[in-house]
Amino acid sequence: MDYSTELQNSADANTHSQQYVLNSLLFILTFWALNQVAYLFEVTEGVSLFYPPSAYAMFLIFLLGGKYLPVHFLAIYLGGLPYRDVFNYNLEMFIPDLRQFVIYGAAGLILRKINSQRKIFDGKFFYSVMVACVLTALISTAVFLSGIELNTLSFSSLIERSSSFFVGNLTGAVTAIPIFLLFHQFLKLGWNGFISSLVSDFFKPQKVAALIVLMILTALVIQLGKMDEQFSKYYYLILIPIVWSTVKWGLGNGLVFAFIGNLFALSLFIFSGYSHYGIFEVQIMFTISIVAVILIGLVHDERDLFYHRAMYDDLTGLANMRLFREVCFTSIARAKRKGHESSVLFIDIDGFKSVNDTFGHKVGDAILQKLSQEIKYCVRDSDSVARFGGDEFVIFLDETSDEKAAGVSEKIIKQLANPFRIHTDAVELGVSIGISLCPRDGADIDTLIRKSDEAMYLAKKEGKSTYRIYGKHHR
Repeated sequence: MDYSTELQNSADANTHSQQYVLNSLLFILTFWALNQVAYLFEVTEGVSLFYPPSAYAMFLIFLLGGKYLPVHFLAIYLGGLPYRDVFNYNLEMFIPDLRQFVIYGAAGLILRKINSQRKIFDGKFFYSVMVACVLTALISTAVFLSGIELNTLSFSSLIERSSSFFVGNLTGAVTAIPIFLLFHQFLKLGWNGFISSLVSDFFKPQKVAALIVLMILTALVIQLGKMDEQFSKYYYLILIPIVWSTVKWGLGNGLVFAFIGNLFALSLFIFSGYSHYGIFEVQIMFTISIVAVILIGLVHDERDLFYHRAMYDDLTGLANMRLFREVCFTSIARAKRKGHESSVLFIDIDGFKSVNDTFGHKVGDAILQKLSQEIKYCVRDSDSVARFGGDEFVIFLDETSDEKAAGVSEKIIKQLANPFRIHTDAVELGVSIGISLCPRDGADIDTLIRKSDEAMYLAKKEGKSTYRIYGKHHR
């Protein structure tokens, strides 16, 4: 999907300003809310084991643009409320805020430059995001270390503090990915649409059951780890339901599972009083699981996209002839076993060439998309519709006689008789339809298509906007 630099494009300056204010309020409020969650996982003053707000702000700068950088700094300034005295703001507070602002604000602008089309859920976005998460965590760690007295630390203490800070930043950064994607869906769909989409897509019996299994497995592994620290190495087992959900339902669902499962685990570690070693391990697994979900999910989605392109027409979304032949082969074999008849309709759009010549191929493509949906509307879910090529379509009607096929043809002719509005012009199109019957006219799909094509040409020759049945010469 393509996203503009503004959430709402408008020539009206007042509307533009209102949108900026609304986006800014959402930016600040969501950033503040994430800060409050991060404070729940604070282990020492100013250090949280789970800190996604910085990377979340980076993603918002990527989406909204550089004009929201002042809002970004204001969000950082207010994000500490009510845990710090922002009214007595001093240099000690300003330096870490400035560090966060510069590192993540610059990263957001760089991401925006790299992903100039603002496409979410594609490989380029996710790969650049993962690189950004690692680099921002490294830079933040380097700046953090530059502010402490290194000569007072032993080598082991230095490694422990730097690795802890790096892993904490990296965990927060990758955790911000699913949070940002959920927020993006909210901006796109609105509150009602977001809730409706979440309920209809996520709260299905299979998915709820898988989530329960994930949480039970997580609690079990952590409880065993509480009895004996050696059991903590089995924490990787929670990857099984997370990866399974990604393979079965795709990248978006996998990220939600990884986020909920790992946040639940981290909460159990915190509130059960676990050792720093155990929490550190959970942080690493948190990061690994989300990265694994992204990599597996991208492969899964690309596989589905490859299959879709191989089996469906790019323009109309209807089945292509390869898929159509496969479906018809199975349906014809089943009809033979049951002794049922089936029909093939060959449809040609009357007057479509003149539309292309007059208004151009872009308008012609839009009309073909509309026509394909109208044709689909006229048949049952059990029937198959495919684009044969150009402005020609074929339909396989399962368990259908001549009379029923004729009825469907009349319905299509009537449905497509309504004029199409192009700018200020009304364009009238019609369809010529040829019908063949299986097994009377042939026992294979290619023969049936050929004979229905011949019947269609007869309909076109004898007046258009009508149908003809192969072997019959009247309507």
